[in-house]
Amino acid sequence: GTAILFPKARRLSEKMSSLYPSNTQFLDDLGSYYLAFKKDSKTALKYYNKALKVDPDNYSAVKNCVLLARKDKNVKLEKKYLQKLAVIGATDNEKAAAKARLESLK
Repeated sequence: GTAILFPKARRLSEKMSSLYPSNTQFLDDLGSYYLAFKKDSKTALKYYNKALKVDPDNYSAVKNCVLLARKDKNVKLEKKYLQKLAVIGATDNEKAAAKARLESLK
């Protein structure tokens, strides 16, 4: 079941990340594993930030950091990543929504 698949996926992502450190997808996957499956925001944020060190405009990592911060009700952290999302958002609507959310948090 799912309880078996997620740890296997985590191990695979860890291995692939060590083999391909410039590929941020594996770091994003590890962050998502810890955020969604383990409910460990601190470890998830660590992986997302590693991805952002490799690629500062990593959309997936930025978007997931916004979601993580919102879930944890960490307004300071949410503002930090919303500023980035307002610039690199996938669509103009997403950028506008990030800007509007930033304004509402002031």
